[in-house]
Amino acid sequence: MNRLLNRWKSLKVETRRYIVWLWLVALTARLIYAFSVSLIPANISGIDMDAVEYDYLGWSIAQGQGVVNAHGEPTALRFPGYLYLLGLVYFIFGHSHLAAVIIQALLGSITPLLIYLIARELLEEKTSRIAGILAAGYPVFIYYVGYLMSENLFLLLLNILIYMVVRFKQKAGWKRLAFMGVVTGLLGLTRGVGLPFLGLVPLYIFLKQKGNLKAKIKPVIIVFIAAIITLTPWTVRNYKVFGKVMLPSSEGGVILWLCFNTVPISNYYNITPAFAYVDSVGRKQAKSEEFYRLLAANNIFGYTGMQEVWRNSYPDEPMPPNEIACAHAYGHKAMEIMFKDPVIWVVKSFTQIFRFWHVLDERGRYVYGYGFILPFFIAGFWLTRRRIGEFFPLYLFPLVLYGISIIFFAEARFRMPFEGVWLIVGSVGIERFLGLFRKIYWGYAGLILYFLSNWFLRLHSLDVRMAIRSILGALGFHLSDIK
Repeated sequence: MNRLLNRWKSLKVETRRYIVWLWLVALTARLIYAFSVSLIPANISGIDMDAVEYDYLGWSIAQGQGVVNAHGEPTALRFPGYLYLLGLVYFIFGHSHLAAVIIQALLGSITPLLIYLIARELLEEKTSRIAGILAAGYPVFIYYVGYLMSENLFLLLLNILIYMVVRFKQKAGWKRLAFMGVVTGLLGLTRGVGLPFLGLVPLYIFLKQKGNLKAKIKPVIIVFIAAIITLTPWTVRNYKVFGKVMLPSSEGGVILWLCFNTVPISNYYNITPAFAYVDSVGRKQAKSEEFYRLLAANNIFGYTGMQEVWRNSYPDEPMPPNEIACAHAYGHKAMEIMFKDPVIWVVKSFTQIFRFWHVLDERGRYVYGYGFILPFFIAGFWLTRRRIGEFFPLYLFPLVLYGISIIFFAEARFRMPFEGVWLIVGSVGIERFLGLFRKIYWGYAGLILYFLSNWFLRLHSLDVRMAIRSILGALGFHLSDIK
């Protein structure tokens, strides 16, 4: 705490004033959204069963039952980091979605500050402030607040880690290194794409640290041990429950299998009781907590869900006896597909490069996020190309994790929250764009117009998608695999 206070006092008055202003703007935007968003969707297309399961398991933790499914059986399908955050919120405030999204708004308001501080280590003050402002009003960041999903926690932890890595000094104290390790471990407990940081961060420190081998190894050991210690309690829990040392989640094999197999998930949904409740009391009076409870009570999750899909997909094969065995069985089936016809894997992985930008698929509604910053990011990357070494951590982490997602899961998961990197580098492009105008307000007007055009694309993303598919089809491309 003293370190933070001293750091705060060392800043110029105008910098402190900007940070307070930035935080208030970010918090206000997120609180407005938190109090206005409804967690009850209009129809089945708006239901995210992942959020329903997070909500169920978080409430189970708050009640002292632990991470158990609807049948009272322990599960490790979900990463525990966000589950225990929800559990803590529900333990303190009761089963309240409003409390959860308010806490997420508070956590989310810190991210723009971190993005500003990261940019400040690499860029001039004016450019860094542009990055902070972009992050404060970035639609996707605000959008995360209204969903009970792990992105809210992961985004904060990720930017804390990037900030610490960018500020890494040769003589970093063991406390700072240990904290870096703890954050790394927490990332691994929150989402699967956080696990590679267990190797990436120590490797970066090893390469960054100067001196003999001993000088290089010491900080690496501190970070790695702190990360492992952070992961240990959940590892011990899984060993006691399942009798096996395993990663924080057992979902890997299932995700890999789903990448090669089309499963009409909506066929497994029973949404009638939940929407009947909404109709009976009226949408304005309906409580999202009860809506989620009814969805959880009438749908299948975890091992139970994997069993049902297995029965329909492999009716002649015996059912794997437990969750871990089932996950491994799905992974084995996916590997069989990959080795039997590797072309399918290569083609699918290649198409994911384009799906990442949400243009050719149903997730095109996110084009107003990535689409807004992408051209400025490309410009900023070009303008800072001679400083690639300084920007190395910003590019390394997203590229490696994105590559892992494509190669091993053949799917670029659409909620990989690395937009902070695009915003920081994109702020360089935006500053150069604004510098093209003698009267700056014309530059701001151009940015607003460009943003609104992306918002229009978001509202009409399905039409845009269909138009692109029609053009590609007319050019002779086969689009049956593009969904």
